[in-house]
Amino acid sequence: MEEQEQSRTEEATPYKRSEARKRGQVAKSLDFNTMVIMAGFSAVLTGGAAFGMTQLAASCRALLIASGGADEQGAIPSVFQEFSHGLLTVMLPICVAALLLAVVANVVQTGPVLSSEPIKPQLSRLNPISGFKRVYNKRLLIDALKALAKLGCFGAVTFGFFTAIWPSLPNLMSGDVLFETGWFAEAAKTMVFRILLVLVIIGLLDLLWSRWQHSRQLMMSRREMKEESKRREGDPLVRQRIRELQRENLKQARSLHRVRSADVLITNPNHIAVALAYDRATMQAPRIIAMGTDLWAAEMKAKARQHGVLILERRSLARSLYKLGAIDRPIPHETYLDVAQVYAELPRTRATLIAAAPVSRASGESQRGGTPG
Repeated sequence: MEEQEQSRTEEATPYKRSEARKRGQVAKSLDFNTMVIMAGFSAVLTGGAAFGMTQLAASCRALLIASGGADEQGAIPSVFQEFSHGLLTVMLPICVAALLLAVVANVVQTGPVLSSEPIKPQLSRLNPISGFKRVYNKRLLIDALKALAKLGCFGAVTFGFFTAIWPSLPNLMSGDVLFETGWFAEAAKTMVFRILLVLVIIGLLDLLWSRWQHSRQLMMSRREMKEESKRREGDPLVRQRIRELQRENLKQARSLHRVRSADVLITNPNHIAVALAYDRATMQAPRIIAMGTDLWAAEMKAKARQHGVLILERRSLARSLYKLGAIDRPIPHETYLDVAQVYAELPRTRATLIAAAPVSRASGESQRGGTPG
């Protein structure tokens, strides 16, 4: 396991991050949630303290007044109902605010995440060995150290606060009740402010730590990145071969229009066709300007007939040219002798075809002009 973690040196790809998000694996800090909830809770208490105290005082006053008539039938239930209503009026806004703040804190950290993967039953969770590994691991030690650090921070803040106010406590024993109440209220505000300040620092640090740890858990090895690339885009060798075939087809499609300028078309006769061109002034040897197989060969022969290009059937030569040659390249050295023989025979073959053409036309006309039987 440690060797696998050490081999993970690459940052997680966006695809892996999105897949982890779909499974509900996101960077989330509970201390950040606590910070937001406590800060909002304190703001609600500060803003609604006067209203809450008034409501509680009125409910308690009504409860005490009604206690004198407790022997009356139905007095106690009505008093408790009124008291519960007053208490609910005070506590309901606080609970709703805490719930909304918890939702806001999670959305601010991770955005909206809807996933049922974390609550799906998994048999692997019943494995005691896996459970032992999850409990007793390095993360448990880190969480314990974080808890001790937070406890130390809160303890230091509390100790410092009481150390600062301790000399003033004896002077409050003979003071006015309203003054003492105000002094304790100000002291409580100072204490809450210091605790909130510590919570803000802890929450932000824990948020950064959670995101760093989440990124570290999602890190990938080079092998994992290659496998992911294969899953998403297919085998690189297959994709490379597909690109080569696409380039070859595009090249053949472009070269098909060049058949009209060829000197001769060498065929197999049906499966292979190779178009040759030769210019003594600019070329040292004939060049292959187009070639193809099967459907491409048929298209090339149709183009050659359309533009009057000579078509010769040379089975072995066509195979050699297609196998060893390439488009826009001179013919292979192995085919020099056979191609030279073809070019040497070209004038005589053209003359034979030209001479045979009028005879064929005349024969056709005489057949068409004969009397029907």
